[in-house]
This record gives sequence, structure tokens and C-alpha cells, in this order.
Amino acid sequence: MRNNSGMTIIELMVVIGILAILAGIAIPGFIGWLPNYRLRSASYEVQSTLQNAKLRAIRENAIVRVNFDFGNDTYVAFIDNGANADNGTQEADEVMIKNGQMPAGIDLKNPAVNPLGGAVRFTRRGFPDVSGNIEITNGTRTQIVNLTLGGSSSIQ
Repeated sequence: MRNNSGMTIIELMVVIGILAILAGIAIPGFIGWLPNYRLRSASYEVQSTLQNAKLRAIRENAIVRVNFDFGNDTYVAFIDNGANADNGTQEADEVMIKNGQMPAGIDLKNPAVNPLGGAVRFTRRGFPDVSGNIEITNGTRTQIVNLTLGGSSSIQ
């Protein structure tokens, strides 16, 4: 008597064919979902950076800035307490908290009427000097990160 273990090449080809059909159905849905995932992820990252800057300002008892570069879709958060303290630019002796860049296909936009401009300054007590919005878009959808004068931030 012969021991029949394993599978034949035909059975293997049938399984591979079924997997190929399932992948062909799933991949277009995944590709459509990816830009919205990147948008949500970028929005949470910006909000997280603002919250972290607020907490570091309180913990370090120092001025913390978050500067946004809307042209390059980047931002940097740092403790502004070096030799030229509270001047709005990061020098070599100032500690960087976070340096971020938007993912591919995601744009950081400054709304037309926005007191935030390109920077937020958190006082030693964790209060921002301005409130306003930051728009993050993927071309079809937009999410807004809102910062209040109380220092709280939310995503709309």
C-alpha cells in the first residue's frame, strides 16, 4: 500500500489561483483606503506634536515652539531656551522635541484667515500665544487640527 501524503501540483495550482483572485479583489480597495489612512495618521501626528509641546513647556518650565513650513509640508517642535531664547528660531543649543514631515500625497495648509500663521509658542504654563487651525489635506479630503487658547487641540 502506498502512503498518499501532501498535495498534487494541480491542487497547488488551484489554491494559488484562488489566492490570486482574492488578491485581485482586495488590492483596489486597499489602494483606495490608503490616502485616507495617511490623512488621518498625519492629522493625529500634528495633534500629538502640539500636545507634546504643551506638556514639555510645563515640564521643562520653558518656552516651546512649533514652527510649520507649509511650503515644504514639515514642522519642528523645540525648546526655545538657548543663548537667543524666545526668538522663534531653533539654534544649535536648543533641544528638538519633534521634527516631522507629511507623508507622500498629504499637504499641510495654512487657512486664509488664521492667527496661527506658521508658528505656535507655548508659554511656561503650557498656554499657546494664539489659537487657530491647521489644515491637512490629501487632495480630496481635508482634516483640521484646531488649537484653542487653553492649549487643547482637536481634530475636525
